[in-house]
Amino acid sequence: MKKTILNLGKTLSKTEQKEITGGMFEDFVPCPGSSDYVVHNATTGSCSYPAAGTIFGGPFPGGRCLGVVYNGVCRTNF
Repeated sequence: MKKTILNLGKTLSKTEQKEITGGMFEDFVPCPGSSDYVVHNATTGSCSYPAAGTIFGGPFPGGRCLGVVYNGVCRTNF
């Protein structure tokens, strides 16, 4: 019992963190690009769309990704 209590404060290794979260830390992209977007400036092609969420599955409350329209998709990088 004492050993279990003492382990509560230990730092988790990357392998242990991946086991807990399903390995989503490396693969998670909050702004993957979207074809469902709002154009803010037709001249520059600036656009936005709702953020995908957090690594834990919940959305960013009111979070939006800002990007540029490229081949019909609003992207934050290309």
